[in-house]
Amino acid sequence: MEIEKDKKEKMIIGLGFGLILFVIVFTLLRNSDFTKKDNSDSKQSNLNSQLSTSLPYETIGAKDLNKKILGIGTKEEFTLLDIRPFNEYIQEHIVDAINIPLDEFPVKEKINTKNLIVVIGSDSADKNISTALEKLKEEDCKNIIVLAGGMSSWTQIIGATVTYGDPKSFVDQAKVLYLDPAELNDAITQKVPIYIIDVRSKEQFAEGHIAEAKNIPFEELEKRRNEITEKKVIVVGLNELQEFQASVQMYDMLLVSPYVMRTAMTGWKDKGFPLVK
Repeated sequence: MEIEKDKKEKMIIGLGFGLILFVIVFTLLRNSDFTKKDNSDSKQSNLNSQLSTSLPYETIGAKDLNKKILGIGTKEEFTLLDIRPFNEYIQEHIVDAINIPLDEFPVKEKINTKNLIVVIGSDSADKNISTALEKLKEEDCKNIIVLAGGMSSWTQIIGATVTYGDPKSFVDQAKVLYLDPAELNDAITQKVPIYIIDVRSKEQFAEGHIAEAKNIPFEELEKRRNEITEKKVIVVGLNELQEFQASVQMYDMLLVSPYVMRTAMTGWKDKGFPLVK
């Protein structure tokens, strides 16, 4: 029985290492692919320029937009406005892009309309772009530009995106680790240095939270990502799905090593472990 148990444990450990290796290899291959694509980037830029001359609006290529995001060149204030449906946005989007689909317009109360607005659609054939531009002009937005080729072009040329995480994806699952509430409580009791991010709402956090936990609500993760200063974090939340999706976002944005607490805060409370207010 002990031998069979050892075999099972070795198989589980082997599978875990295999998944981690897969993610590393996937990332390296993707970066290699981006390098190859960089050689053809000038061709893509030329193509975008040719296309833009036949379009009734101004465009910006993925590479130039990436420079703007990185702060290379001008320091102009801008807003990334992703007009795709929410289900496409959560699959992958450019970091800090604000998702406002057409059926949620007007945008005046949601973004600074005086900024340069970079409109992001699905691809160059996205018919919603023209409608979005008309609606933005009706709201007196004067400084508007469109990402040439939309997200399709961005993912091909730049590749860096943020996803909410798919629990059924082996790639996303390999981005996170898991621990039980009892393990976290033991670490706190033994005063092991730990960094806990609580992604529940401010109201839920105020009702009771784990000592020393930092509250960054799920909806604020992207804009407050620079507050996450440690590479290993333990994520606690309302449920495991929220924890998992927050952890995958952190991995994509910051390459941290997130731990998801099984059973979430409900499990912590059920165990009777201490809370502070």
